[in-house]
Amino acid sequence: MLFLVKLFPEITIKTRTVRWRLIRQLRKNIRSVLSEFDPAVSAVGEWDNLEIQTSTDDPAIIAQISESLTCTPGIAKFMQVDKYPRTDLDAMLGLALEYYREKLVGKTFAVRCKRKGKHTFKSTDVERHVGAGLNAQTEAAGVRLKDPDITVLIEVRDDFVFMVRDQRSGMGGFPLGCQDSVLSLISGGFDSSVSSYLCIKRGLQT
Repeated sequence: MLFLVKLFPEITIKTRTVRWRLIRQLRKNIRSVLSEFDPAVSAVGEWDNLEIQTSTDDPAIIAQISESLTCTPGIAKFMQVDKYPRTDLDAMLGLALEYYREKLVGKTFAVRCKRKGKHTFKSTDVERHVGAGLNAQTEAAGVRLKDPDITVLIEVRDDFVFMVRDQRSGMGGFPLGCQDSVLSLISGGFDSSVSSYLCIKRGLQT
């Protein structure tokens, strides 16, 4: 299974040197946490996202990995994706039909595309072409751009297309270990535990 991890936005506004250091720390943390479930897991990526590749598609293990990623500081959101070589808009429509034909029966939908790199088309071109094709070739209830029943998510990055199976939010913040260590004293109330959580979220070894 392949996961596409989006960095916490505050990481992306740091200087180049700091940004690289934070990303390296996040990769290290992800490999450390997920190796418990999959010793062969890999985390690669240098700038604006990370690709996490597991050696298993076991639903139980994938569920554990997903739950761990939601609790890993530094991650804004992550997606379970399938990666394909990019060809043309018709090929993207074909993939969307394969993934969503049955899911769209009787449902309203909207297509959302994010794109990175140089292409002969825009993100809106993908959304219009795929949306029109799905509307015509499935039993969907129609297109609804605001609050649709199903959102068809497509990412185009350079020469690859990512079809999104599922998307979840992370806890945000900075990668754990990128800043100094602190000691937290836990009392009987909830203030100290909340403040400890907020310290962890800011990358402090607590």
